[in-house]
Amino acid sequence: MKLSRWAPLVIAAPILATAGCDSFKQALTSHSNTVARAAGKELKVDDAAQMLAAQPQIPADPKIVRTLAELWVDYTLLATAVAEDSTLAVIDYDQLIKPQREGLLIRKLFEGQVHVDTAFTDAQVDQRWATEGPGAEIRARHILFRMPEGATPAQRDSVKKLAESIRVRAAGGEDFAGLAKQYSADGSAQQGGDLGFFGRGKMVPAFEEAAFKLAPGQISPVVESPFGYHVIKLEEKRQQPLGDHRAEFRQYLVQHSQQDAEQKYVDGLQASSQLKVDSGAVKIVKELAALPDLKNVSGASRELATYKGGELTAGEFADALADASAQDREGLAQQATDEQITGIVKRIATQELLLHEAEAHHVTVPAAELNNLRTQAKDAVRQLVQMTGLASHRIPKGDAGDAAIQAEVRDLINGVITGQRQLPPLGPLGRALQKHYDADVYAASFAKVADKMKSIRATQPQVAPPAGMPGQQMPQGGQPMPPQGMPQQGPPQGP
Repeated sequence: MKLSRWAPLVIAAPILATAGCDSFKQALTSHSNTVARAAGKELKVDDAAQMLAAQPQIPADPKIVRTLAELWVDYTLLATAVAEDSTLAVIDYDQLIKPQREGLLIRKLFEGQVHVDTAFTDAQVDQRWATEGPGAEIRARHILFRMPEGATPAQRDSVKKLAESIRVRAAGGEDFAGLAKQYSADGSAQQGGDLGFFGRGKMVPAFEEAAFKLAPGQISPVVESPFGYHVIKLEEKRQQPLGDHRAEFRQYLVQHSQQDAEQKYVDGLQASSQLKVDSGAVKIVKELAALPDLKNVSGASRELATYKGGELTAGEFADALADASAQDREGLAQQATDEQITGIVKRIATQELLLHEAEAHHVTVPAAELNNLRTQAKDAVRQLVQMTGLASHRIPKGDAGDAAIQAEVRDLINGVITGQRQLPPLGPLGRALQKHYDADVYAASFAKVADKMKSIRATQPQVAPPAGMPGQQMPQGGQPMPPQGMPQQGPPQGP
């Protein structure tokens, strides 16, 4: 069964989702043999190790244990709630739909405050298609002046001056192809610097941006790229016929114009409100992301960003981090650049600023729309419960019921471990359940589970992993989970 478009509200968080964690001190003492607790039930080190060790493609890695523990907490809480009340009355749906309600408020603010002319004549559509259509290609020549490895400022200046002088000669009418053959350090030199036809995304950004701005026959200013300095001449532009794409492209132009106008509105609001990210924000965010327990953050009132009439505090950012997976938090703490973290802080602060602006303009979400949001959220939760099969069994009361819930959850997670089923993290729904039930994950036990996995496997015959199973992380939905937080890297871009 497919979840509705409301599935992200149930299974994912807007920014970064995690089960609650106890403090390191507690984890190191009374819970040394417990991986996680939820609604009075426990996942023991031996049980977690047995489940994971059974699949040879899963490495004995504490990070995998964390994934298992958080998933176990999520579904133990959900199974407990379903067993106690199939209507799931314990869930605060108003809290669950908060991100969607806030998104609607901002959308309505834009509708009331951002006005843009989105009427385009046929001639304007034709002109924009010629320059921005998805099939636009250009044919260009270039002369590349490479920079010596480890070039000094003086050497860089010398190379740039040479490029400038050759550009002046090309712009003055000298044969560009001849100049390219004489001066270019690129492999295209023998073809007079001819790069042939290429579309967007084929060249490094600085080169592409300069080349696509030119008119046929025009010579560019000197352009710097990672390869050195370039002088570019545009030979031709071509575009597939607009034809039947006119209505679709016109709609694209309308949406693009609206987005540009909204961004200008946001930029203006940030400027007039003097939105500023504090110089110490990056350090604080990394510290928050590294914490195992976000329930009681010390220094919660510390400012990460300020604007006229408000601020984004460490406590408010911690609330956003609570909707993040452990892997996402780890990536934020260890791999995110200062620029990326600053961008995240600014984005969250800007959302706060927009919500304040919506309140100042008396923007509200009609009751009928809020009721519709609640209904769709409830439907999504029901679909999730049906998908897991948790509602199809009668659970007895007392200790027998706890054992039955444990068995159900173990079966669900075994299906994930073997790649036979999907079982998404519950995200905001999990957080909503944690407000009604106790839930803790004990990070100090993760290494013990990994060691126990190794011990179990040492006593078993070695089995080769199935073909096509790289064994990097616990599988989810029939496929191994790819490593998270690692950048994708493709082949180098030309020219």
